Amino acid sequence: MDELPDDDRFPQPNPGPSIERLKTRAVVSAVVALLQLVVFRDAVAASRRFLWPPTDPISQWLTFVLISVGSFVVISVLIGTIVGDRLHDRWRV
Repeated sequence: MDELPDDDRFPQPNPGPSIERLKTRAVVSAVVALLQLVVFRDAVAASRRFLWPPTDPISQWLTFVLISVGSFVVISVLIGTIVGDRLHDRWRV
């Protein structure tokens, strides 16, 4: 029976992205979040009255808050990751 050498039994561990890459992603995500606030300031200002105080039914209010904040964070982090990786690969290597 063919036995694999010990080195070939398990794949090499992947330590994940470097600290510099993560910092680049975080900075770009923060810039994208600020740009979103600037571009959509009217919509944010208009929806602010729906955010506080909580209204009944509480589940409807909680859904509105989670969707508003969640979409803001997801879009910022998604764009920050894509653009941050491209910038890091271009200027850090």
